[in-house]
Amino acid sequence: MKIVDRVGSAFLRRILRRMKELGMSQTDLARQMNVSRPYITKVLHQDVNFSFRTAAKLANALKMDFFPELRPQESADELPA
Repeated sequence: MKIVDRVGSAFLRRILRRMKELGMSQTDLARQMNVSRPYITKVLHQDVNFSFRTAAKLANALKMDFFPELRPQESADELPA
């Protein structure tokens, strides 16, 4: 699996976990972000590339901080879940 895919998967797992914590549906998230529910479905299934701006909007809608961290690469086994 490519590093970009692994990072994207880890990010989306965090988004899904937070949605569950808040009891937020895809429809609720779409309303918070002022986008369509089908777009949220595509994002959550990694069927669309999205920008840092969209990632920040996701985080804001879910009351999460979004500060991408850049650091020296670790082994693939040590990537965050």
